[in-house]
Formats: sequence, structure tokens, C-alpha cells
Amino acid sequence: MTEKRQQASAKPFVLITGAAGDIGSTLTRALRDSYQIIALDRSHSDTADFSYTFDLTKRESVQLALREVSDAHGHALAAVVHLAAYFDFTGEHSPLYDKVNIEGTRHLLEALEPFSVERFVYSSTMLVHKPTVPGQRIKEDSPIGPRWVYPLSKAETEEVIREHATMPYTLLRLAGLYDDKKCVPTLAHQISRIYEKNMKSHVYAGTTGVGQECIHKDDMIDAFRRTIDRRGKLPEKNEILVGEGHCDTYEALQNRLGELIHGEQEWATLSVPKPLAKTGAWLEERTEPLVPDDLKSEKPFIRPFMIDLASDHYELDIRRAKDQLGWQPKHNLFDDLEALVANLKKDPHGWYQANGITPPDWLSRADELGKNPSELRAQQQEQFVREHNRNLWAHFVNIALGLWLLASPPLLGYTGTGMAFSDWTAGALVMVFAVLSLSWKMAWARLCMRWRCCWA
Repeated sequence: MTEKRQQASAKPFVLITGAAGDIGSTLTRALRDSYQIIALDRSHSDTADFSYTFDLTKRESVQLALREVSDAHGHALAAVVHLAAYFDFTGEHSPLYDKVNIEGTRHLLEALEPFSVERFVYSSTMLVHKPTVPGQRIKEDSPIGPRWVYPLSKAETEEVIREHATMPYTLLRLAGLYDDKKCVPTLAHQISRIYEKNMKSHVYAGTTGVGQECIHKDDMIDAFRRTIDRRGKLPEKNEILVGEGHCDTYEALQNRLGELIHGEQEWATLSVPKPLAKTGAWLEERTEPLVPDDLKSEKPFIRPFMIDLASDHYELDIRRAKDQLGWQPKHNLFDDLEALVANLKKDPHGWYQANGITPPDWLSRADELGKNPSELRAQQQEQFVREHNRNLWAHFVNIALGLWLLASPPLLGYTGTGMAFSDWTAGALVMVFAVLSLSWKMAWARLCMRWRCCWA
């Protein structure tokens, strides 16, 4: 026992913020063979050697936690890995971006000043860069130009580190994260739309020839490990892009997912003009509370701000990671989608929960009843088609209504008025959506029809 304690005490200390989270816990397990891990988080870490709780938004809490660390373990730290951060996918500014990401990092750097830190490692994102176009790779010195609030907070945090860090630092700018069960929200929702055969899976508000690079969690953990191991050999002020060095386009992922999930080698995808898509996303978000409960399973994921990002392309030059870290990605997303889809098919309800997506009603019922989800979905679709065919008469009535609105101005003699223009517009829209509604695949057209009739 004494020998084991002596060996443990000889290991350098690594302090990890956000260590109780999924990534922090995985990194802790990967480092414990060579380092003693000190965890800082809002909650206790079960995987670290030593764990302290703190509130990153409060300077006093951060200083108190670091004093406890220094009293118990001294001032020498091989590395500080700063993972703790705030993130959401609403696209709206939250005060927590400033309090946690920016000011929280400032609090941490101030509290670390008495320590001897060999390297400060910050978990940043490739999204701090301006997007590029296919064929042009992003390098560490490429222009900074975050396109929405989360990467903007990361870029501002990087500036705080440059201004206030008194120790060598490395900014690891990471690609979108995935593993065999979970992935970044945009990819997870893309997979779920195709799995559900949702109409939205066949449309895209941008150029399908662009994409965003990803990285498997195992490769990301390896990059952190190598950064810490080589902490004394890296430049004092250092940025490194970490990704797979290859970017699959949206179209390629669509076809790959269609084949893996449904055996369809080509998943038809239509590019929708951005103004139309943005209007549709805005309408869906605003009218969601009005949609009957039996026609919806989740609040809309696609927000208007995401339409502006649909054609952004992020393909990375990872030569610096290879040269400075001796790092090479062992995974690639295109091949690893097979494992992601296999886990989805094996446990659909669990997969949805793991990725933070509300499962559709038929999937929840299948889980409750212990039935095969695919069979239940097929039964639901058959029932839906039967009900649709029984009510086709209503769409023909709407077509007749649209014709009446078109014909009313000349028949009743008010063609030169504003009311005539209103009736022509309303009649044309009613007819278009009524004709589309004749197909059971166009359920969205019926919702638009209801919305239009309410406002006509």
C-alpha cells in the first residue's frame, strides 16, 4: 500500500474544470494512469483522484476552491484543462455565455496566478473561424469570424486567455464531436429526420455540397492527452485545430444515412431558397403552439438563425496537430456512421434520449408496448393513409373555395380594388396547398392550409 501511495504521489497533478461531465469524466479516466487528477465542477466527480465543487460565475467561489487545492496539493500543476462552458442551440444570447465562458475563465486565470502551471489547455471550437468554401481549408491563422453566439463567446474567451494568462497555453479548436452513440445536435437531428422519414429530411436550406468537419471522442481525448504529455515542448502561445482533416458534404451524409437506415442508396434532397426556408422556420416556430398534439412530437429544432449558417463550410488543415502533437485521427465520420445507426436501430428510444431529442409518439408507444418500432411506424403510416383517403373530399372543397376567390373580383365587379388583390392571393394559396394536400406525404401542406385559412 505504501509503495502505491509513493507511486501516486510521484505523478504530476492535472486540474480539469468540468471534470464531472461526460467529456471530463472520459478525459479523467484516460489520464489517471500517468497523472493525479484534480476535478473542479459544480458537482462531485466520481472518477477524479480529488474533487472540489465551485461556481465558475463567482470569483470568490473560484478563489476559495483553488486555495483548497493549493493547501492540499501544493502550487505545482502539470496542466490545467479548461472544459467548463455554457452552450445551448437556441441561437439567442444568454447572460450565461458572458458569466460562464468569458468572465468565468477570467476568474479561473486570476485564481491560478499563485500556481506554477506548465500549460493551460482550453477547449475551444473550430467555429471561431470564418467559414470557407469547398477546396479551401481553415488553418490556425485563418480569419476569426464566429457566426453565432456560442462560438462568439469562445472567440472572446480566447482573447481573455491571451490577455491574462501568465502561463503557457494551448487553444484546442475542436471539430464537431461524436462517438458511437451520440453526436453534435445538427447531425443527430439529421439522423432522426431520416430515420422517421420526415418530410424535412428531403429538403435543405442551403448548398448540399458543403459540410462541417467532425471528430470522434476517442481522437479528441487523445489530442488532449498528447497536448498535456508534450506541454513543455509546445510553443508558449499556441493554437491547434483538431478534426479529421476530411469534411463530408451534407449530400454525402444524406445518402450514407439513407442507405444505412432504409437501404436507399440515394436520399433525395432538395435545396430550398434561404428566404423561403427562413420564413418556413419562423412560421413553424410561431405556430407550433397551435398545432394539434396528435400531429407533433417535438418543438422545432431548426431555428431561423440556423438557415443563415446552412451553407457554411468548415474543412480543417490539421498539419499542426500532426507536427506538434504527433497526433493522427483514427476514425472518420463516414465509416463510423454505421456504428451510430446500429445503436439507433438497436435501442431507438435510448438513442433519442442520449442525443437529447424528443422521440416521436409512435416510437414512445413502441417502447412502452415492447413492440418493434419499425413495425409500429408502418402500422401508423397505414392508418394515416387510410384516414387521409377518407377525407380527400375536404381538399376538393378547398380547391373549389380557391376557384371562387379567384373568380369573385371579375364576377362581382371589384377588380380594381385592394380586396380583389387580397382575394386573388388568398385563392391562389388556398388552391396550391389544397392540391398539395391531396398527397398523404404532404402533411405539412395541411398545416399551412389551416394557418392560411385562419388568417384569410
